[in-house]
Amino acid sequence: MNKRVIWIAGGVVLGIAALAIFVLIITGNGDETQLIASGRIEGRLTTLSAKSPAEIDEIFVDEGMFVERAQPLARLEDPTQRARVAAAREQLAALRKKQEGLTIELQALERQTDLQIAQAKVALSEATSRVTRAEADYAQAKRDFERYQKLAQSNVISQQRMEEVRLRETMSFEGLKEAEAVHNRAQKTLQLAQLQIDFIAAKRAELESLTREIGRAEAALTEQKSYVDAFSIESPLSGTVLARMIEIGERVNAGTPLFTLVDLDKLYVKVYIPEPDIGKITLGQPARIQVDSHPDRFFSAKVSKIAQQAEFTPKNVETREERVKLVFAVELSLTENPGGILKPGMPADGIIDLASADAQNSPD
Repeated sequence: MNKRVIWIAGGVVLGIAALAIFVLIITGNGDETQLIASGRIEGRLTTLSAKSPAEIDEIFVDEGMFVERAQPLARLEDPTQRARVAAAREQLAALRKKQEGLTIELQALERQTDLQIAQAKVALSEATSRVTRAEADYAQAKRDFERYQKLAQSNVISQQRMEEVRLRETMSFEGLKEAEAVHNRAQKTLQLAQLQIDFIAAKRAELESLTREIGRAEAALTEQKSYVDAFSIESPLSGTVLARMIEIGERVNAGTPLFTLVDLDKLYVKVYIPEPDIGKITLGQPARIQVDSHPDRFFSAKVSKIAQQAEFTPKNVETREERVKLVFAVELSLTENPGGILKPGMPADGIIDLASADAQNSPD
């Protein structure tokens, strides 16, 4: 994963300079409208690192080259990682196929169960009506039998008529029993159909669990693919390759630094201002930068950062007298770098315009 690192005061300096410490030099020409401090040019680094173990397959840039944002810098390769991606893809495909089959099964089961329940309810309703009619028929036949039985005892009706009434009562009773049996079967059929609802609920839970498993498999595949995608190392910014730490064929681990980039349009000079002079410095104050390689040119800059706490002059300062002074770190950000001619590590003089600060602080 690309890792952005900003080197700040007390940090590691870019490129060639292991540490950029600046010695204050005050001009002796009596000009109190400017303050001159010397040091080296610094920049903010971007270090690109390997995301996973791999082998360097190709390198497209070298140190000192300017690169555009998203420009390929190198390509890594790892057959083992590609095999992991293939395995994750196969697992996901198998789960999706299982999900498809289970979905079809569940949909068919739901349709079948809905139909069975509807049919069972209709059958039960019809059976209930049949029982009601059979009960009425039997009740009437029973009343007729009891009435005719009394008449038969008085010899009012013939024996044949009595037998007909008895037969009708018997058949009505049997019809009622049959209607009740049909009703019981219809009830059981409905109950069995409704039991399918619990089975469907279990299938739905299984499908939901499978869907969650697919989500995890998708995340795993995305993660594994991200490692392969990271095999293509691209520049996250437009800048200059300050360092290349790899060679073709080299095996790297996750976190191994590959390249260090710097944006040459965002360079600055860090200087140290003595305590008596820090009150003359304000944010946004204009400054100029001069370098040894272009002694006849001045590059525009401005005060972009003023330390809030004093420190002793860094140990790299040569004389003990200078080292014991209390100073404040000040950053002068370059506002121009034509053609990228200014590079991190270059010795530089920062000339701070004090007159502009006096003008800003003067009463109207």
